Amino acid sequence: MRPRGVTVHHEVELGLIIGVSSRPLKNLSSTDPKILDAIQSFFLGIDLTARNVQDEAKKKGLPWSISKGFDTFLPISHEIPRDRIPDPHDAVLWLSVNGELRQKDSTNLMLFNIPRILSDISKVMTLEEGDMVLTGTPKGVGPVQGGDVIKCGLEVDGIEVEEGKIEVEVVDDTSEEGYVFKET
Repeated sequence: MRPRGVTVHHEVELGLIIGVSSRPLKNLSSTDPKILDAIQSFFLGIDLTARNVQDEAKKKGLPWSISKGFDTFLPISHEIPRDRIPDPHDAVLWLSVNGELRQKDSTNLMLFNIPRILSDISKVMTLEEGDMVLTGTPKGVGPVQGGDVIKCGLEVDGIEVEEGKIEVEVVDDTSEEGYVFKET
């Protein structure tokens, strides 16, 4: 649901689901050869951002978590078993809007690799079973409008991973009671 007055942008991202661990997942080292063992499974997510809400909050030096926190702003795929993505640094993510390819690139181009991401997070908060982590997005982030159909997926060795497919329609919120963006 796209709230009234909100400019929404899409970002396809590989997600990680943290599994059971025999040790606390706190202050992990990015060089730990077992750090990827913390991953139980994967998912694909469409990380939606209320860009104008984010920009206003940033300009004022305020937290901008609201820009990511609307109820429908993270559609996710089915859970992807770990063995379907043997190397999470060698998969291709793609996203299209109304049939137009907007994002498609390899996870080997991520600014930070997964061990670094998990290490950084674990220095702030302990990772626990069931926690979900997004890893970043390929170039091509852009706006969506009401009525747009977003599709995304991922490929491993040139083969589409069925569990990773997502298709959602962007629906405008027309209710009188819902959120309306207004600059303050």
